[in-house]
Amino acid sequence: MEYDLIIIGAGAAGLFAGARASAAGLGFCILESRKQSGLKLLASGSGQCNLTNALDIHSWPPRYGKAHRFVKPALLEWTNEDLVSFFEQAGLPCEDRGDGKIFPVSRNSRDVRDLLQKLCLQGRGRIFWKETARSIEKKGSLFTVHTDKGTYSASHVLIAAGGKSYPSTGSSGDSYTLAAGLGHSIVTPVPALTPVFISPFPLTGSSGTALPVDITVFREHRKVNRFEGDLLITHKGFSGPVILNNSRDLIPGDELHISWLPGMNREDLDSFVLQNIRESGKKSLPSGLALKGIPDTLLRGLLKKAELDCELKMNQLSRNMRQDFLKVMLDSCFTVGSLGGFNQAMVTAGGVSLKEVNARTMESKKCGGLYIAGEALDVDGETGGYNLQFAFSSAALAVKNMAAR
Repeated sequence: MEYDLIIIGAGAAGLFAGARASAAGLGFCILESRKQSGLKLLASGSGQCNLTNALDIHSWPPRYGKAHRFVKPALLEWTNEDLVSFFEQAGLPCEDRGDGKIFPVSRNSRDVRDLLQKLCLQGRGRIFWKETARSIEKKGSLFTVHTDKGTYSASHVLIAAGGKSYPSTGSSGDSYTLAAGLGHSIVTPVPALTPVFISPFPLTGSSGTALPVDITVFREHRKVNRFEGDLLITHKGFSGPVILNNSRDLIPGDELHISWLPGMNREDLDSFVLQNIRESGKKSLPSGLALKGIPDTLLRGLLKKAELDCELKMNQLSRNMRQDFLKVMLDSCFTVGSLGGFNQAMVTAGGVSLKEVNARTMESKKCGGLYIAGEALDVDGETGGYNLQFAFSSAALAVKNMAAR
């Protein structure tokens, strides 16, 4: 059967493209390799689905790193405000959690998936599950997509099969194989928005602690980066926005120098310690060195890292011990052993080269009539709704341009 459009992948970008294609009156089909659609969408936001972010859309591009210029046309064509209005008008109310992250009021990602799927099927669209696209060929103005079960033809194709993160949801890299088969270059995919693992890790007892920190990254003894934000201590290392958002730029062997007291200098901290020695000399170190914002479990872990006995009294601190404490609080060094792989990465960095896609239409510069959206592209944003928004925006922009033809 011949369609106006074939969409490959029923994830966030594919389903949104289907919803927009249905509204435009296009005849289309979605080919999905798994037995249900939107598996990664269901897992997003810990099952609550962080759809987008409330920040002014004009401030967004820098949050996509090197792709900041490429993402701008799509984001401005279909903004965060447009997205919220779309869902609410379709019967799914949304709300700002209070930190800018926008979720469905139900806090249920299944509601988002089910709504998009329903909208896809309201018009002339069909979804074929367990139908893996193996190859695409183009003859004249017609594309033919080959699957294990048959062939599908259309004048337009949208590749929206995601990247390689969470492969159990169907993101196995098919987008890259299909795009490469039509002449596209692929920037090597790597995990992004992923935790880092430290071995051995001395702060396991503080797992679950979250706090703001300042991190300086050294590579082969040279400073290569610095960032600040909220850190989450895990059983095996670090996560949280400050790690996730910068994981794309970290490699094993990097040294993370962490200040647990951002904004406090060495002189002020030393004065605090000396004052507590004078006023609370008989207190144990954990009691005498208690600092606002530093949980007791973390303080004890850091004292251990500094090789200071928690049973010591404040008046037993020698000058060298005091310097060791200042060092561990303001410049703790941890070596990155490894980063989470694709099984733990929220998104993929790398993908179809942006040089080969028209940012104003999402159409391939290599193959007319071929469009690419979402995580299949070499675009990865920060955590907080930015990646889902780009998936929706790029899909909407692609369908708008197809429908105009």
